[in-house]
Amino acid sequence: MQVNDKLKTKGWSAKEIKHAHRVLKRADKKKHPAYKFLEVAVFWALLFITVLGMFLISLVIMPLLLVLPLGLLILILAIFGLCLGSLFAILIPDIEWLEKKHHAFNIIILAALAVLNVWLIVTKVDAIAGSEHPGLLLGAIFALALLLPYIFHLCTRK
Repeated sequence: MQVNDKLKTKGWSAKEIKHAHRVLKRADKKKHPAYKFLEVAVFWALLFITVLGMFLISLVIMPLLLVLPLGLLILILAIFGLCLGSLFAILIPDIEWLEKKHHAFNIIILAALAVLNVWLIVTKVDAIAGSEHPGLLLGAIFALALLLPYIFHLCTRK
């Protein structure tokens, strides 16, 4: 349901809705440049922190790849992914200016980096230890767990 439709169902007239849109546009144009920069910086900082968290998680799983069975590795990666993804999903709603294209960008970038990161770590550890783990599967499970809270947030937000 569009914002205009919601306002109409609440009893707003077309004139009042148009006036509210004008006021909001004017307020957006009058924002201080430093505030606009800060809004964008918060978004990129959150994305950077999430990517850094993915890297740290992959460092943690390096020794686990050597000693744990595959089922337990999958469970641990899923838990780590859900935790990091929940943190991201809790903080992202505070960035109000995000549009659908930004959310699509987040999903694509985080999924690609999660799979690539885990796959690279698993491949390197396997090469050193002489073992074999399904790196793409582990990366895909981590990416899915990472994105699940965020996708849930996007589907349930009003």
